[in-house]
Amino acid sequence: MRLLSPRELAHALGVSESSLKRWVDAGKIVATRTDGGHRRIALHEAVRFIRATGAPVAHPELLDMPEVVVAQERALAGHDRLLHHLRHGDVVGARGWLLSRYLAGASVEELCDGPVADAMHALGELWQHDEAGIFIEHRATDVCLQALAQLRNTFSPPSTASLALGATPEDDPYLLPSFMAATVVAAAGLRAVNLGPDTPVNALQAAVEHHQPRLVWISASAPVPPARARALAHWIAGLPATITAVVGGRESAAIAEAHAAVRRLATMTELAEIARTVVATTTPP
Repeated sequence: MRLLSPRELAHALGVSESSLKRWVDAGKIVATRTDGGHRRIALHEAVRFIRATGAPVAHPELLDMPEVVVAQERALAGHDRLLHHLRHGDVVGARGWLLSRYLAGASVEELCDGPVADAMHALGELWQHDEAGIFIEHRATDVCLQALAQLRNTFSPPSTASLALGATPEDDPYLLPSFMAATVVAAAGLRAVNLGPDTPVNALQAAVEHHQPRLVWISASAPVPPARARALAHWIAGLPATITAVVGGRESAAIAEAHAAVRRLATMTELAEIARTVVATTTPP
């Protein structure tokens, strides 16, 4: 976990070190003390403060976010759209674009439901008009995964936080939706384990027994055969009452329709709300 000194954070924000220390002393920024008594501020706490107060970041590279500077330069050149960065395989630009929006106050679920979903949908349509469309879409998926991973590094649920577990069904190869779900629940304060694509029910069961999660998500983006949909639905319905289980994704209706107990979500915003409820009901007062 990256720790910042008050001087480093003050320089990153373009304020005086004395002002930064006053904010720490007033409880506006949570800091720890080294054995020598020096203040240290976790990077995720610095990001929380920036988002909560709208503080401008003068030197994002000091927060290990040089990509934000690049995104600002790209914007000046007229490339201020996530779609542009993804279509051209611009990893640094995509990282900077997402990070800058997150620092400015956009939630992870807003970014996933909005610009990320819109850009990936537009790229998914390219194959109808461009022979290179599949290549571009696959490359954009990798770029988007890298950008979301960078974003996920800016928040750090405590080791005592409840756990969320998710995956995509067997024979579903899509990487991005379940990774977005993991990022969203982590931002809400849960530790997240994403089993990823092509996960059989027996593997899900083994993971649940091992991790004892409080939230389980299934992200279905590929068509789910009726027998598999029924098996998943009945498995979900049989989970302990202590586990909140949800399904989502464009092909999740088949699972939800197979059993009345299955709860289907349409957006990452809904998932974030459920994750925050789990956090609130499992965190000691």
